[in-house]
Amino acid sequence: MFSNEARQSDALLKRGTTASWPYPEQTADALSLATLAEEVRAIQSKVGQVRAGLTQLWEVQEALGKSSESGDGLRRITGLREINALLTAAASECRQSVATAQPRGPRQPEVLEQALPRDIAMLRRGVRMRTIYQHTARFSAPTQAYVEKVTALGGEVRTLAEFFERLIVFDRTVAFIPDPEDQQTAVMIRDPAVVAFLVGAFDRVWLTAVPFSSAYESRTEDGIVLAIQQSIARLLLHEEKDAAIARRLGISERNCRGHIAKLMKRLGARNRTHLGYLLASSGLLTADADAGADRDEAGQSL
Repeated sequence: MFSNEARQSDALLKRGTTASWPYPEQTADALSLATLAEEVRAIQSKVGQVRAGLTQLWEVQEALGKSSESGDGLRRITGLREINALLTAAASECRQSVATAQPRGPRQPEVLEQALPRDIAMLRRGVRMRTIYQHTARFSAPTQAYVEKVTALGGEVRTLAEFFERLIVFDRTVAFIPDPEDQQTAVMIRDPAVVAFLVGAFDRVWLTAVPFSSAYESRTEDGIVLAIQQSIARLLLHEEKDAAIARRLGISERNCRGHIAKLMKRLGARNRTHLGYLLASSGLLTADADAGADRDEAGQSL
């Protein structure tokens, strides 16, 4: 445990042999104790590092234990700390693929900062990473910065106009979905049939999504803005409230009303009722459906 120098000096002191020792006996004692103290501090530091690592493992194990109340492959997890612990554990074990759907517009900057190191680590291990956002995430500077970093390492990011459910699937074997009634609760799924169903749903949506581009490109190419307006047009035939439409598209009510005003001007509608009639008879929604079919056909070749 101790260095050879410390053992030799200690042996000399015990034998009383000081002729070959160039310092007085008191100095030798002090040097020997100083060497021992340094080695003890080094050992204490290593013990502290091991203890910190074990603490993290205990937290993950505790979260796993608390969440595994049902033995049927569906585990309910309560509390953001336990959810994050399980996500971190699943990400650290992921070796092949991760598929993520993140709805409701741009993500919070602090959430992106927390996810970035974990995502970079997976990408550097060769994990294929696919992420779907809503179109409005393209106009968020923090999201753009995150996407730039993960795509530089091989990550793939696409967007859709309309609302979809949050989902994370690791290696096509374990999935996480939220509890729609409680944002502090999630469900971890290991049942093979359920996970396969979720992966299949993600794959189908992925084929219709549009590759992520910058806010400038999204505005100048008009395709994304047009897609948002077409989604609003379709939802206007089913939703009466602007707030519900805005929530589905991940935009503010103010922006939603602005798009509706542009649709009314474009079609020459006198009011909302007239707009609904014109939308149904203008062929705009049929053109949108045809464009979606074209995207599906093109996506099959990816």
